[in-house]
Amino acid sequence: MSSRDRLSRERQARIDRILEQAERLFVDKGYASTTVDDIARQADFSRTALYQYFRSKEDMYASILERYTDLLADRVAQATAGKASTAEKIRAFLGEIRRMIREKPGFFELYFIQRHQVQPRLSEDWKLRLNEKRRRLENVFREAYQEGIRKGEVRPIRYKDASNLFFAQVMGMMLLHEYYGDEFDVSLEEHLDQCLAVYLEFVQNLDGRQPPAQRRETTAAPSEGAESPGKGAFENAPGRS
Repeated sequence: MSSRDRLSRERQARIDRILEQAERLFVDKGYASTTVDDIARQADFSRTALYQYFRSKEDMYASILERYTDLLADRVAQATAGKASTAEKIRAFLGEIRRMIREKPGFFELYFIQRHQVQPRLSEDWKLRLNEKRRRLENVFREAYQEGIRKGEVRPIRYKDASNLFFAQVMGMMLLHEYYGDEFDVSLEEHLDQCLAVYLEFVQNLDGRQPPAQRRETTAAPSEGAESPGKGAFENAPGRS
């Protein structure tokens, strides 16, 4: 190993240690209550030495999100690539999100719970970088859905709507369990299974008609102002960017 390679590895090891300790403190104490001095002390660095690797607490936070988003995007891309049908790809996508939450619980806490505290403080460069990472993750899903439309496997709604609906269901359910989990009589895993089933039922209903059980309920007791079963709600909605 050359001296340059050795120095590069040593530097990366220091960065890894700083980010590991920063993440632990952000999760345990909260972003707002964690100081740069806390991170330096926990990572066994002086404050001056720490600033050789990161310019600010915001840089450390954003670097953690970037790593996690890259890891998840890599995993879902690999998991969905080996699946034949669109439904299998969507199941695999959700499976990798579940795996990520189990293995890296700090990801959900930092990305969805605490991010609103940090977002206004991020530099424009970091905002752009993180948005690019998010789009890369979303594009894995969108490309799979577009392929499903071409193959006639899923309802031909806008792939952006299909993606937004999926993420809204999954992330919304995770947030509900984060805040109100003690009030539920089923686990998060069971709720995610239900979210997936409802989503697949909608997107695989190619002609836009209601499932048989819902058609019977509608016939028995039509609600005032109900939509015609001929079209799904997304097909009636105005276009969104």
